[in-house]
Amino acid sequence: MQVSATSSAPASVPTAAHPSGSHSVYAITVNRTAEMVAAGHTASFRLTAWTKNGHPAAHQPVTIYIGTMVPLSGMPPTRWLASSTSAAARYIRSYSHETNSRGQVRVVLSAQPAKTMEMVGVKIGNLSTYRPSTMAALGSLDAWWTTPTTSPTAPIGDSVTVRPFVTKASPGASIPISVTVNSSTGPIANARVQFIPKHSSSMMGAMSNSGGYTRMTNRVGQVVWRAMAGSGARDMPIRIVVTTGASMNRVAGGMNTEIVVP
Repeated sequence: MQVSATSSAPASVPTAAHPSGSHSVYAITVNRTAEMVAAGHTASFRLTAWTKNGHPAAHQPVTIYIGTMVPLSGMPPTRWLASSTSAAARYIRSYSHETNSRGQVRVVLSAQPAKTMEMVGVKIGNLSTYRPSTMAALGSLDAWWTTPTTSPTAPIGDSVTVRPFVTKASPGASIPISVTVNSSTGPIANARVQFIPKHSSSMMGAMSNSGGYTRMTNRVGQVVWRAMAGSGARDMPIRIVVTTGASMNRVAGGMNTEIVVP
């Protein structure tokens, strides 16, 4: 059974029969976390914000952050542009300025040439993947524009969905991270998925790796791995790298999900 990224609350958020009255954003899910886009075409993402009780977080303000990089260069974006700035207009074609009644946001990125990659950070209500102190997005979506003959490349239409994209959690909580890998024709079985947790110090903002964990997708293109929310780090981004086939071709450039310990 394929996990829906927008129709239900993430597994880490308990659902309740009645709203608690709190509109604080506790988690964000997305229909695709990374996608391969044909050069000259737009890319789009649909995000959903959730309260702690598993209800849609309606009418929450939205800010989008864009960072550009060279695909597979190993060099992350050095500059992030907020959607409120004129400089971001060349990258963001349109976006929802607040969540709708179902807690949803749509982001459309402008068409770009091949060998272009954009990482996307978000802030919905009080939950943000962007950190002003480090001027970087710890949790990020990934759009990669390419052609069939461009090198490096991956098949156009391949996508990865990580659920949840970002969530708050109590220290020591075990959070299931679900990854679904699809091609334009259906699920990709036996894809290699690497989960690479990173920890940031709330005092210094420094990042350190804690090793990687490799899992393979099942016949419906899914794999689940559990992350442990740390007690000494406020933010825990988890880098996710997906490769397929005998030659281990990359699917998208890599993306980050994030666990936030309030």
